[in-house]
Amino acid sequence: MAAALLRAPIPVLLAGFLQSAYLLRKKPWSKDVRGAWAVRGIDVTRPTTGSTLLLFAYRATAALFILVVGVSELQDRGMDAFKYYTVWNWWLLGAYFTLAAAASFSALQRERPNPERRVSRLEHAVVVLFHVNLTTVVVVDVLTWTVLWPIMRSHPDPTLVAAFRDIMFSFTSCSQHGINGLLMLAELLLNNITFMPYMMGYVSLWSSAYSVWTMYYYLTTSHWLYPFLDAMQSWSPAAYLGMFILHWAFFGSKAEVAGRLVIQLSTKQDPGSGT
Repeated sequence: MAAALLRAPIPVLLAGFLQSAYLLRKKPWSKDVRGAWAVRGIDVTRPTTGSTLLLFAYRATAALFILVVGVSELQDRGMDAFKYYTVWNWWLLGAYFTLAAAASFSALQRERPNPERRVSRLEHAVVVLFHVNLTTVVVVDVLTWTVLWPIMRSHPDPTLVAAFRDIMFSFTSCSQHGINGLLMLAELLLNNITFMPYMMGYVSLWSSAYSVWTMYYYLTTSHWLYPFLDAMQSWSPAAYLGMFILHWAFFGSKAEVAGRLVIQLSTKQDPGSGT
């Protein structure tokens, strides 16, 4: 058991934490040494097109939707649901939209926005969670439909396959493995948040924290939460390294998309004028 953990999960976990420490301390590729603290508050609360009220309404609606789906799942499955990465990320997504809606609401209370004001603590948290969720929703959705579902579908017992199908194509599952991506895509189209490469440090912290949980769960139950995380398999080092690379790949792809959208949409409206 210990040898298996040393072969795959622990080395990748240590690499994740070291990477996070470096990125968050040094802030490489940042235009300003302050990193996200140099972002204008108005870029967090004003949409690229439309009004602050529109962005607030969208964020509040998304937060409410996530809460309703999450509470409904907890009523059906209890706290046991929190052992899965999907559920961790669903509630993290809810935290993002809740804080983002609060930031937008606060902006609506100001008589006139100050284009030079830098982010508050609340708005900084929004920037951080935006970057983390923008990556993890894609990781969750892609892994679910390209890895996890094919594994379930190939099970030799047709009764279990039917049960898996009912679970995977339920409203809750489709919300957490599909609608979540659409919610973040709409948010990406609406907001003015600058994409910052060093924020990968927070993504790595989040995924590493879940890795710690999966190892604890295995040590206490002798069961791996996901078949592709089974460190007892000979291919586990490649699987864990693949997960590490996958987060970087999706973070990078989101950076490319975000950069192009900012260039294309930022000329539509001057975020320093009106509400």
